[in-house]
Amino acid sequence: MKKHIYFTGFMGAGKSRVGRTLAAHWNWPYFDTDKVIEQETGFSVMELFELQGEPAFRRLETETIRRLSAEAYPSIISLGGGAAMSAENRKIIQETGIVIYIKSAPEHILQRVSHTDKRPLLKVDRDKPFRDALLEKIKILLKEREPTYEQADIVVERDGLEPEAIVELLEKELKEKMEDE
Repeated sequence: MKKHIYFTGFMGAGKSRVGRTLAAHWNWPYFDTDKVIEQETGFSVMELFELQGEPAFRRLETETIRRLSAEAYPSIISLGGGAAMSAENRKIIQETGIVIYIKSAPEHILQRVSHTDKRPLLKVDRDKPFRDALLEKIKILLKEREPTYEQADIVVERDGLEPEAIVELLEKELKEKMEDE
């Protein structure tokens, strides 16, 4: 039975903000897999990438997704930007929930992520024109990931919309999908 709602999409697309907003509307528990990993390990995602490498982080991510998906009560779960790239993770989330892709254009993502250096896969040389280099990195990663993101049950265009507006758009469609399950 599909009981959870998963948000997927690129870093900085707004998965966590929209997920928290929907959870508040529905009074459902909310989890952000990156935050769960950080709380359980005592390290930030950036520190885990630096200390243990991406493969070790991805194993923790899969364990976290597997554990959260097995919870008896329905919940809303925001996934890290790379979580859906794992076939194992995709199988888990597709079997246990409705998957929503929060879609955002590279230029909008740039606006939301350019102020932080806490995203390990978006590290760029600051000696070069920073914003240009970061935008190019975003475009490359998004091009690789978008075909996988597009496999979601629901795709929502996020740009120009606040989380409340996105949740309003999603609620009817989600209720219909949940009734069909």
